[in-house]
Amino acid sequence: MTEHPIANEEVRELASLFAAGALPPDEEAEFRAHLKACGVCAGEARAFRETAGWIPFAFEGASAPPQLREKLLARIQQLEPPPGVRIVRAGQGDWHTLVPGVTAKRLYAESAGNVALLVRMEPGAKYPPHSHADVEHCYVLQGEVHFGDLVLHPGDYQCAMASTKHRDSYTVDGCLLLIIASQQNAMLPWTP
Repeated sequence: MTEHPIANEEVRELASLFAAGALPPDEEAEFRAHLKACGVCAGEARAFRETAGWIPFAFEGASAPPQLREKLLARIQQLEPPPGVRIVRAGQGDWHTLVPGVTAKRLYAESAGNVALLVRMEPGAKYPPHSHADVEHCYVLQGEVHFGDLVLHPGDYQCAMASTKHRDSYTVDGCLLLIIASQQNAMLPWTP
């Protein structure tokens, strides 16, 4: 960081976060070193630290404005993940119909052809028989899923090796699954 001639919005934000102890450790160390060379930032940090020290005594039983919580939550959710990390929030992404009664939301697709999906099966839904081109991981989040006579419940996990087949995949009461599988899986003959 270079020395700042005046306190701008960026300086005030960094100084306030520093005073509140809210900077990540690496940014805090960098800003602490910067304070030795920048009188403007050092003054702002000192003022914010003094102000923060008086906050507990400033109000007795005063409530924050109702929109403050929403503003803070919106700002927290806007933080970008670190490079190389992908985040898909619960409300993000579209659900697409795979077959009647079965929808999926793609979380991530690898260049090698594997995909991570949330799969929702409505009560009574069936998924067509298929052959696995690569290892398939299935983790049950909600409900139950049947692979032939095998029944998986919430918290159960199945790993199907490459070239194995799922002939009878269905649910009685509905389910939500986390699936990691190859996009090259081949559908087998089936009559719904």
